[in-house]
Amino acid sequence: MNFPQAYIPETVNILLAAAIFISSIGLAYILKFFIERLGPRLVSRSRTTLDDEILKAIKGPIQLLVIALGAYVAAHMVSIIPEGAYAWLNSIMVIVAIFIAAYLLSNIAATIISWYEKRLDAGNGSKLDASLISFLKRLSSVVIYTIAILMAVGQFMEITPLLASVGVLSIAVALAAQELLSNVFGAFAILTDRPYKIGDRIELSGGEYGDVIDIGLRSTRIRTLDNKVIIIPNAEISKSRIYNYSEPDLKLRYTVRIAISYDSDVEKASSILLDIASGIDGVLKDPAPIVYVEGLGDFSINLVMLSMGQQLQEELGHTR
Repeated sequence: MNFPQAYIPETVNILLAAAIFISSIGLAYILKFFIERLGPRLVSRSRTTLDDEILKAIKGPIQLLVIALGAYVAAHMVSIIPEGAYAWLNSIMVIVAIFIAAYLLSNIAATIISWYEKRLDAGNGSKLDASLISFLKRLSSVVIYTIAILMAVGQFMEITPLLASVGVLSIAVALAAQELLSNVFGAFAILTDRPYKIGDRIELSGGEYGDVIDIGLRSTRIRTLDNKVIIIPNAEISKSRIYNYSEPDLKLRYTVRIAISYDSDVEKASSILLDIASGIDGVLKDPAPIVYVEGLGDFSINLVMLSMGQQLQEELGHTR
């Protein structure tokens, strides 16, 4: 088939552009192969597993970047695109690169946070709360992609007036959603200060008592001993006095108060109480029970015996 002479160069450009784009796809898969197969060997001598995790995190963004660059170069090879469209093409390529970079940074941030959590678990037996890890991952993603969106919008318009408008809108939203925001900040305070975590048995100054089953951005859920679920706003909990019966351990202090007459022997009464405590299963010998005079009443001497006992989590509600 004979083509007109005027169309031969453009046909060659189109074929060359297609070859470049297809080659970029092939190069992306070659990079994937090298990262998956050779990458672990290159970092195998390091003392940490963080580099292995980062290799997995950057694999997808790098593939996308190579394909996007291939499409950009291929588009410039085609001369039938109007001259004025190249400025838009450049802006679009910058926006694509911005969001690929955001994707890369978001993956790396999530990988580092997860790796740090695993390191804490393996290092000293402590466990970073899963709710806090999830919160940090979401927060990092929101911050990174918000910056990416602002940078992308800046390719087409001046963002200073937009930022001023967003600031005014944020103030209006904050005033209209004070309760919601106070609960969110309460959740942040709980997750960072960690007065309790999921699985702990707590009691609030308002009388609510039970096991923490969920810590959300708006509220905390507590399962009571009679299997009811109490949903309490985080803002309310952050202002409450919290008794955590699961920390520092499951030891409980037992307080026994008795009154004896003024004619009784205080030392003998104290000795009898200590003998009774030592004969009860579950009472710890270290620290040993103690007895002391709490006060002098109108008709009696008031004694208090303090002892420590080890109880299972299921029994805490019956031994408070």
